[in-house]
Amino acid sequence: MTKLTTTLFFVLSLMARVTVAQDARIQRVNPTNWWVGMKNPTVQLMVYGPNAGTLTYSLNYPGVKLAKTHTVENPNYAFLDLVISPTAKAGTLKLTGKRGNQTLTQPFVLKARDKTPKGTGVTSADFIYLAMPDRFANGDPANDKFADMADPNADRANPFYRHGGDLAGAAKHLDYLKDLGVTAIWFTPLLENNQPLTNEGGVMRSAYHGYGFTDHYTIDKRFGGNQAYSAFIKSAHAAGFKVVQDAVYNHVGINHWFIKDMPSKDWVHQWPAYTNTSYKYQPITDPHAAETDRRVTLDGWFVPFLPDLNQNNPYVANFLIQHAIWTVEEFGVDAWRVDTYMYNDLPFMNRCNAALMEQYPTIHIFGES
Repeated sequence: MTKLTTTLFFVLSLMARVTVAQDARIQRVNPTNWWVGMKNPTVQLMVYGPNAGTLTYSLNYPGVKLAKTHTVENPNYAFLDLVISPTAKAGTLKLTGKRGNQTLTQPFVLKARDKTPKGTGVTSADFIYLAMPDRFANGDPANDKFADMADPNADRANPFYRHGGDLAGAAKHLDYLKDLGVTAIWFTPLLENNQPLTNEGGVMRSAYHGYGFTDHYTIDKRFGGNQAYSAFIKSAHAAGFKVVQDAVYNHVGINHWFIKDMPSKDWVHQWPAYTNTSYKYQPITDPHAAETDRRVTLDGWFVPFLPDLNQNNPYVANFLIQHAIWTVEEFGVDAWRVDTYMYNDLPFMNRCNAALMEQYPTIHIFGES
């Protein structure tokens, strides 16, 4: 077991012993919001905060039922199963959590779905342009770097640091893409990557590529944040472009907030000693492959600073699937590209793809291999 994961386990067990006597707080609820009128009437909320899992939850909102509350080994988490009936109206419900004399309330917004087409898909007739947003165009130098982030660097003269590209810059160059004949734009991931510089090949590098998420529900503020992504997609659609979302299910960044305080030890794949994936696809496609080889490919970590998520954990699976649906509904993306497809648990991928296609029948999903 690595020193890092040993430390995570120690903090997890220590926290479980010392927080019981403290007051409870709610710091996060994911998804951050949901919608009425979705084809699947259920949504599972992940509630996080000190002792949030020790509260007794209830809600009183017409058409919405709290069907079940789940607790896990970390008392800072509760998972709430909500059922939203077809009669429920958009609005803000209040989750109430009680423990002894303490009562907490947490607002949760149910939005009305708009009529904008979502998940419209791409076809072989489309010309897809892949852009790394940090390297494409800088439209707002004020968001190039932030002192409160794990990597506060930005230097266009350094090939290993961030260069300051953002969504505002990309929006200013839609005419350039149109002149090239582009019909669909695929960005490498835009989600928050609050990762430190990491040693790759003996060089300290920034995570400007975007493949180490640290908060699934936040577009990185160095790209402009959630509002900038919504604005970009609206501008792109108005100009006749489709937008492809780059999805990562296999791993997250070592600085992800739920890695720093994991709900359970099996939230990520653990090994007696650090085990990297073999990067070999043969054990996945060969029906006669050794199970040991399959497990190393699937459950080994991509690199030491990208923990491998355990998609067989039902709460992990629900979290990832709901985030996929939330992204399409919230931002209106048209297609879905899955990073490191073969390293994911394939039954999970089938379930996730089916959930996306149930809600958005015309979405196109393609994967890296």
